[in-house]
Amino acid sequence: MKKKLMVAGCSFSAVSQSLPGTSWSEVLAKRLDWDLVNLARQGCSNGGIRIQIEEIRRQRPDFAIVSPTFWDRMEIPAASAPYDWSQESGGWDPKLQQHLQDRTIKNGYDRADGINNVNYGNNNYNMICETIFSLAENYDHPYRSGKINKDAQRGVRIWIDSIYDNAWKKQQDEWIIMEGILQMYLDQLDFLVLPNLLWPFDPNNATQWRQAFPQIIPDRYIQLDSQRTPQVACGNHPCDPKKDPGYHGNHQSQIQIADWWYDRIKNEFNLV
Repeated sequence: MKKKLMVAGCSFSAVSQSLPGTSWSEVLAKRLDWDLVNLARQGCSNGGIRIQIEEIRRQRPDFAIVSPTFWDRMEIPAASAPYDWSQESGGWDPKLQQHLQDRTIKNGYDRADGINNVNYGNNNYNMICETIFSLAENYDHPYRSGKINKDAQRGVRIWIDSIYDNAWKKQQDEWIIMEGILQMYLDQLDFLVLPNLLWPFDPNNATQWRQAFPQIIPDRYIQLDSQRTPQVACGNHPCDPKKDPGYHGNHQSQIQIADWWYDRIKNEFNLV
């Protein structure tokens, strides 16, 4: 029985729809001669990646690579459940509270559905986990069945204009990802987390990636070398922007990343 590699993240870790078999995860799995389960998806939010982490915990692979993403992303219900604002307000258990907590409406996250909460396009998803700008501008998106409705788009724009706090969103995402990584470690899983997108490299704070995670997690589980990240590899080996395969580099960038993680799995975890 082959060993299993699982991957969580956004576009920098996802497979390509236009060039199948060329992403670093596929190159790495082939070199290892392992089975691959890649949950990463272009444009995914950190909330969506946290759900991917739960699927990794459920499947318990031989090794996992988790790449948190930028924080300018969000999760919204795939279906709306408008509230009747003509109802009487106030009271100990107001109608609005009852509406918000009514799970029979099923208009969003359902813990029992696990990874199917995330929109992959070909599943009956509960949530849309995407970049804020793809929702605010209402782009066509390959990982949902169609555009969001106009009310949802208007709500996202009002949220941006009146409510959104970029720094607080980043802090929330950091806590969400950190807790998931801690749970993986407590589950005694072997993994590597790539912090560079959620915690952009700061030359004046060389220890920030180490400080982002509890000290109980040993260094080998965290990619601490700022020169070995998917972003660096894609910068070293760029693709034609008009022909981006989805992972933002050419095939050589994916080979370089696969080489890095192969060495890590072999030398740090003795799994090869």
